[in-house]
Amino acid sequence: MDQSQTVATFYWATPLGVSVICFLVSGVVHLLIGTLTPIFVNSEFGRSAIFMSQQTDSQLFGAAPSELLDRNKELATFRTLFMTNAGGSLVIIGIFIVSLAWFGLRQHQVWAFVTLVLAGLVVLPYWFLIFKPYLNAGISIRFGDLPPIFWIPTLVLLPGIVFGWLGLRS
Repeated sequence: MDQSQTVATFYWATPLGVSVICFLVSGVVHLLIGTLTPIFVNSEFGRSAIFMSQQTDSQLFGAAPSELLDRNKELATFRTLFMTNAGGSLVIIGIFIVSLAWFGLRQHQVWAFVTLVLAGLVVLPYWFLIFKPYLNAGISIRFGDLPPIFWIPTLVLLPGIVFGWLGLRS
């Protein structure tokens, strides 16, 4: 690094600090849920839903998730494998988000901010595709039906974007 270049100072109590916190929260949620997924996938709690919630999944699939899993061992095995794989993917995503926020955005790197924003936004159309079978079946999806992996990262995304944009402009 050239001696004339200076590294921008980072402070938590700034718009950029708030943005870093928002993205760190998102990353930690991904890490936590990903880590816990294989532990709880076959617990009573884990078997209460196939994908969304007990109520919405029961309406979509025609029976309580735990009943479906008890009746169909192949489905239960597939779900265990799929959810364990998804948990691993969430851990990877969490590591990337935390790393980008900590080592990139915290250092005022615009590329890290753009990557975090794109990653946060690109998932939204996929959620629409996930919700579509429920909505096509006339099933109402309430906030309480959404797993935390949907709503927590989304809740912190907009403030993360706004405060990051403001913080990088100053």
